Amino acid sequence: DERRLRHYVDLFNARDFDAVRALIAEDIQLEVVNRTRLRGKKQASTYFGNYDRVSDWVLSLGFVDGRPAILIRDPRTPDGAVRGFMLVEWRGEEVAAIRDFRYAPYCLADADIRLID
Repeated sequence: DERRLRHYVDLFNARDFDAVRALIAEDIQLEVVNRTRLRGKKQASTYFGNYDRVSDWVLSLGFVDGRPAILIRDPRTPDGAVRGFMLVEWRGEEVAAIRDFRYAPYCLADADIRLID
């Protein structure tokens, strides 16, 4: 998991969203918690464009409640505070599902979050 997640995070942080899109399955299930659910590669592709338009994030590897996760941190704060996280499910080398908790800060309150970078 770490190798695949690290590759995904590196591409995302480089804003190489064409390469990130190449990793997602045709039948991907994507949920932006508190916002939207997208199904299939065509719909999910719009999600990456939304991240490309803003610069208030940097991704890091970590754990949320013992589960491998991608941490969404704010590079504008001195401590790079975690402001959300993503849980990614894989099918082989393809991303089969993404749950993005960027807009669900209440999920951070009781979560055990550990950074591994």
